[in-house]
Amino acid sequence: MPATRRQRVQVRGRHFVLAWTIVFLAATGAVVVRQRAAYQAGHRVDSLQVDRDRLREARADLQSRIAALKSHRVLGPEAAALGLHTPSDSEVVSLRVERAR
Repeated sequence: MPATRRQRVQVRGRHFVLAWTIVFLAATGAVVVRQRAAYQAGHRVDSLQVDRDRLREARADLQSRIAALKSHRVLGPEAAALGLHTPSDSEVVSLRVERAR
């Protein structure tokens, strides 16, 4: 009888080692998959930051161009070409609007 009991223990031991090996490989595989996903996400974040910086630069450029185009120096000659002029003090009319209650 002792021989069969020893065989059972050895079979159980082998299975135990095999089970832990499978658990270790599964955990290692999960870590590798997670790290790969994090690496790809990091690259995506970097590319989005570069895009955001480019958009901010473009926005600043457009805002400065708009401010320049809205200036009196640019609009004055265009308004004069249309027959418009800057009003004198006697031409300015202030309108008073009552608040709605």
